[in-house]
Amino acid sequence: MKKILAAVFAVVVTAAWVLPAMAVDTTFYGTYRVRAFSTDNAADYNSKTGDNNSWVDQRFRLNVDSKASDQLRGFVQLEMGNTGGPNRSHVWGSGAASTDQNNRINVRQAYLSFNAGPVRVKAGRSVFGDAPDGGQSFRVSDDKVYWGLLDGGLIVVSQVDAFLFAMKPSDQLAIAAGYVKLAETSTGATPSQNTGATTQGDLDHDLYIVEGVFMPSDALTGAAYLVYDANRSTVTSTVGEDNPWWLGVGVDAKQLGPVNLKVHAAYKGGTKTKGCQPGSCGLASTDSAADLSYAAYALDADASMPVGPATVGVAVGYGSGDNKTDKSSTAFSGVAGAYGVQLGVRPAIFFDSGDVSNGGAVIKTSSANSIDNSTLGNITFAQLYGIYKATDDLTLNGLVAQFQQTETKKDSTEWDATLGTEVDVTAVYKLYKELALVGQAAWFMPGDGILSVKPKPSTATSDTVSEYFAKVQYDF
Repeated sequence: MKKILAAVFAVVVTAAWVLPAMAVDTTFYGTYRVRAFSTDNAADYNSKTGDNNSWVDQRFRLNVDSKASDQLRGFVQLEMGNTGGPNRSHVWGSGAASTDQNNRINVRQAYLSFNAGPVRVKAGRSVFGDAPDGGQSFRVSDDKVYWGLLDGGLIVVSQVDAFLFAMKPSDQLAIAAGYVKLAETSTGATPSQNTGATTQGDLDHDLYIVEGVFMPSDALTGAAYLVYDANRSTVTSTVGEDNPWWLGVGVDAKQLGPVNLKVHAAYKGGTKTKGCQPGSCGLASTDSAADLSYAAYALDADASMPVGPATVGVAVGYGSGDNKTDKSSTAFSGVAGAYGVQLGVRPAIFFDSGDVSNGGAVIKTSSANSIDNSTLGNITFAQLYGIYKATDDLTLNGLVAQFQQTETKKDSTEWDATLGTEVDVTAVYKLYKELALVGQAAWFMPGDGILSVKPKPSTATSDTVSEYFAKVQYDF
């Protein structure tokens, strides 16, 4: 049992002892989704091989919101499934992929939220930030607190086990902090790199987060945050603890005249103890190991404005890369990024990163210069998008985006910076207030920078990646 969950369990047991004597308002709601889905060419950009897939998947989530008062509430989100059934049909969730788990119920979120004096506490398992497949759970007020970073998904968006704290010294200022457990494990077999001991070693992965949010008006929100990563999960007998940190800011400004603007910027620093082993980072095979330092950054902007019944927007982003072999890593990365979730429209293929809840075409990036498309790792992009409210029930949106490598190595085996172009179109029709019909088509045209190494083989192909789905979603 994870240590943090043991503490949460104690809180839950105490609350369960007290709550029956109180008047508790319990609300049930959820979502049920069924999709027909297909992808092609994502594995090798070759239409003549067998990397095309098609299936029907479904996902059921039930939310239970129990509110004793404005000062105390509990929330549980149950999710069904995650196994491959006949004909590649899935009941999609977070369970293990084996046939005996087709009908299992998993706990995606389970937390208590309560006031302790002026501090609001959220303790347990929750989604931190705006997850691509449902955010912090629709219709949950989350205590009028945004439990996440104003980072655009650059740093961390994840299901976490955590203690989160928030307080409002004034109507315009909020301060939040968090202790997050991403992984908890230990070992007695691998010696600690730092001490040489062969006794039980702690291999946890923890985050420490502090954020200040300034809200001078309903139309303007600004935030600054610090995330410190204490990652011992990869400690071995030769490599030590990985301790990157991120310092970032975000701004969400509405109605700057006719323009809505979002801006995010983050800097990554820190070190990985003995992260440069002999033979790497420019070290000779006879050299001693050295620490690896981080010095990377990323920034983006998204501006949109209404034009009649439509909204048109442009988004740009820049994440630093690395073109040298030395003891400093300048390629940007997050700890659990989900970039694009705060864009006006999110590219469905390029920034999907294998999240089948919103995509499935996991594009091959092994021939690119160490890009990280879960965030803006060595990626520069520009995007035009539009959202058109055709009727009260029908909304259409689309985008075109161009992606480049920020850096190509001076001794690169890559032969071009262009990663590719994506075009997406989506239609959402509300058949009923609670029932939406969604159709989406997306295409990614790969560029030379993602396709192949030098010299270009005669067998190299550049076929378009496609992704199509039709979805029925019932929110109740």
